[in-house]
Amino acid sequence: MTMRIIVIGGDKVAYHLIGLLVAEGHDITAIELRRRICERLADDLEVKVINGDGSNVQTMAMAGMAQADMLVSLTGEDETNLLACQIAKLTFGVNKTVARANNPKNITVMRLLGVDRCFSGTKILADIIDQQINYSGMEIAFDIPGSTKGILEFYLAADSRAVGRTLLKYTFPGDAKVVLLTRPDGTVEMPQGDLVMQAGDRMLVVADVDDFEKIWEAMVDKEAVL
Repeated sequence: MTMRIIVIGGDKVAYHLIGLLVAEGHDITAIELRRRICERLADDLEVKVINGDGSNVQTMAMAGMAQADMLVSLTGEDETNLLACQIAKLTFGVNKTVARANNPKNITVMRLLGVDRCFSGTKILADIIDQQINYSGMEIAFDIPGSTKGILEFYLAADSRAVGRTLLKYTFPGDAKVVLLTRPDGTVEMPQGDLVMQAGDRMLVVADVDDFEKIWEAMVDKEAVL
């Protein structure tokens, strides 16, 4: 699925991420304040680049923020990243916002103030961007700091082999474990070995990044909207 993604920032993290997204065929626009970095991005990666402040409403409008599917703000200033995500959602109606937290202590505050996904590690950031684009029906509800694990959220597909099986009897990919399960009628179930999984269950599962794709293939209702 091709997406229109706006990336704010042009340092090493942004540079490599833009390169990956362009290679996957996505429509990328970069916003960068430093002119020499703008020239490098335009020359090396052949993407549309706007020279300006990524947290400025006029600059965002010029970049086509109203038509963007996702904003990724990767500047070295957490305040700028937060503000850019807030403006993107509230002013332009962008559905997904992702921000880099240069100080991991700011992750909680950024989430509370409306940023959809916040990451302090570059590898985890790249993983979540890839996940948001390619793993329809599944999202990372929480990344666990200092580890390669995250908590995935998804609806259980009717054709999954997990349907009708207990948590104890079903073999989850890797060492994945259910941490919470909500029935279609809203009933919340705590994970116990004899709990039987049902089609349409909304699940929170802790898993390693390496197992995300296996879980997506084996369990996720890919048409469901979270």
